[in-house]
Amino acid sequence: MKKIFSLTILLALATSLGACGNSNVPSSSLEPASTASSINSEDEPSSKIEESSEEQISSDPSTSSADPRIRENELYTENGLSVKFNATGASISSISWNGKQVAKDGFVVGRCANRIAGASFKIDGTTYNVSKNDGQNSLHGGAGSGGNSWRGPFATKAWTKVSQSFNTIVYSIHSSDGENGYPGNMDMTVTYTLSPEGALSIEYDASTDKATLCNPTNHLFIDVNGNRSYDDVDLMINADNYTPLKNQIPTGEIKSVEGTQFDYRTKKAFDKSKNYDDNYVLNGEGFRQVASLTGHKSYLHINVYTDRPGLQLYKDGSGNICLETQMMPDAINQANFEDPILRPNEKFYSKTVYEFLAID
Repeated sequence: MKKIFSLTILLALATSLGACGNSNVPSSSLEPASTASSINSEDEPSSKIEESSEEQISSDPSTSSADPRIRENELYTENGLSVKFNATGASISSISWNGKQVAKDGFVVGRCANRIAGASFKIDGTTYNVSKNDGQNSLHGGAGSGGNSWRGPFATKAWTKVSQSFNTIVYSIHSSDGENGYPGNMDMTVTYTLSPEGALSIEYDASTDKATLCNPTNHLFIDVNGNRSYDDVDLMINADNYTPLKNQIPTGEIKSVEGTQFDYRTKKAFDKSKNYDDNYVLNGEGFRQVASLTGHKSYLHINVYTDRPGLQLYKDGSGNICLETQMMPDAINQANFEDPILRPNEKFYSKTVYEFLAID
C-alpha cells in the first residue's frame, strides 16, 4: 500500500509541475507569425524602416537561413522580375524583365550626389574643401577609387551586407571624418525591398557626429526596352520647372520647362536628338509619383516615386536613361535651394521606389 500511495503522489506532483510550466507562456506566442505585407508604392514613407517579418539571414554563411526561396544577392517576383545586387557600391548590378536586362549599374552615390561648385562649401562659417573629380568641381562626393573616380567613394567602396530575407537586402557603410574632405563620421544604411507586385523600394538611413552634407541617390541606368536604343520610349516627369546650368553648375535660377526640351509633363516620346544631364524641380511634396518610363518593345512601364525635391535626367548616349532622385545640385552654395546639411542627433531618412509593371 505504501508503494502504491507513493506512486500516486509522484504522479500528481508531476502533473502539477507540468501545468505550472505552461502557465507563463502567453497564448499569442503559440499563434503563427503574420507574413510581411507587400510594399504599396503609393504609401507615405514612415519615419523609420519597418522591420520585415520575413526571417533575416546574415552575410555570415554560418548563420544563413535554409529558406529555399532565398537566392543569394537576388530579389525576384513570380511574374518575371529579377534584381541582382553587389556589395561594391551597394549596387543593383542588373534588373531583368522576363529574361531581358532592362537596367544595370545602380550604384549608391554619396555623401553628396551631383556637383558642388569649386569643390568647396561652408557649414556654420567653416569652409570645407572636398576632393575634385569633375574639373574644378566635386561630383558625387568626390574622387572614387579605381577607374571610376567620377562615381564617388560610396559607389566604389565595398559595403557591408548586413542581412537578406526573401524580399529584402540591407547594406551599410561607415565614412570617416575627413574622408574626401567631408566633416563628421557618417554611418549609412541602404535597404532594398521588392514587393510581389514589382515595386523596388530603396530606403536610406544616415547619421553623423558632426554637421555634414547628406544627399544620397542611386545612379540606376535604365534601358527600358532592353535593346540599347532610345526608340519606342516614352517619358513623363512631373515638374513645371528646372534649374538652368552654366558649366554644369546651377545658376541659382528656377525656370519653367514650358517651350523647352525639358517639358515632359505629359508623357511623350523621349527626344533622342537632345542631350540631358539636368535637374528638375519636382512638383508636390512628400512621397509621390514623379516620373515614368514606358518601353513599347519590352511592354514594360516603370513608375518612379520619391520624397526628394529634385530629379536628375541623364542620357548616357548608349540607350540608357537615369532618373536620379536628389536634392538640388550645389544646394549648399545656392541661397534659393534647401541645403542638404545633416547634423548630429538628427536622423536622415529618404525613400525612392521604382515600380515595374507590364503593359498590354
